[in-house]
Amino acid sequence: MSFEERLERIERLLAEVLERLRRIEEMAGAGGREARIAAEIATAFTLPIHEAISTARRVAQAVSRVDQRMADDGIARAIVEVLAVNGPTTLRGLEREVRRLRGTASRRVIRERLRVLERLGIVRVERRGRRMVISLATD
Repeated sequence: MSFEERLERIERLLAEVLERLRRIEEMAGAGGREARIAAEIATAFTLPIHEAISTARRVAQAVSRVDQRMADDGIARAIVEVLAVNGPTTLRGLEREVRRLRGTASRRVIRERLRVLERLGIVRVERRGRRMVISLATD
């Protein structure tokens, strides 16, 4: 490959990167809920921005089905975010990730929020022997 061909290839790749950045800036500029959630998820879970955006859409979709009281609840929101990013997990895994994200959260409070989220149809809790496997209902 000649120098000019490599240079053209680099220019094309840079043009693609600039276009992607423009789209991200448009979305962030819209001040939408998904953009805010995507920024938080990208930071908290150190995800690439394109993964954070698709995850944010799943979180926003799940949270939109929650009444306002639960939407403002940081633990319930953390549960939804953890499940959106990590997929189905055990209760112990969920507790560990929620604590990592929030700092503190008791097992009792997490289980209480899970019951409410399950009743609202946002999460699905399956018993497999002695273990509970929790997932988003949309998965």
